[in-house]
Amino acid sequence: MIDRSRISFETAPSEIAIDAWRVKLFCQAIGEQDAVYTQPETARHAGHPACPVPPTFLKAIEGEHFSSAQLMSLLKVPLRGVLHAQQSFDHFAPVYVGDRIEVSRKVTDIHDKKNGAFTFIVVDTDYRRAGKQVANSRQTILVRNALEAVQ
Repeated sequence: MIDRSRISFETAPSEIAIDAWRVKLFCQAIGEQDAVYTQPETARHAGHPACPVPPTFLKAIEGEHFSSAQLMSLLKVPLRGVLHAQQSFDHFAPVYVGDRIEVSRKVTDIHDKKNGAFTFIVVDTDYRRAGKQVANSRQTILVRNALEAVQ
């Protein structure tokens, strides 16, 4: 049974360094070919102080802070039947290679649908640089519950 007492659980912030190698690997993984993300000269020519990170790169640093798998363990959710259903980002300032980003996550909602066949877990993540918010995200995790649990 999912531990609903953890609604409002918030992780202590931790700081993640954004390094060029990880950004390059991320770009390769998603098929991003714009050199502004991987070539410092191209980034400077485009008016950036360093290579910016692709908008969804922030998802990659969540795992270094407190991964969704760790959250599922905390909530007593078995990983079988768990799907990353959706995630949206709001960006307030660019994030660059060399930045140190503080990440914190909060479980903001847990609710059922289809008579308990599905449970949705909503997790908000805050990203800050030097104390100022640069982005936030909202992730929805879908848990497909065992049939016997919903009867």
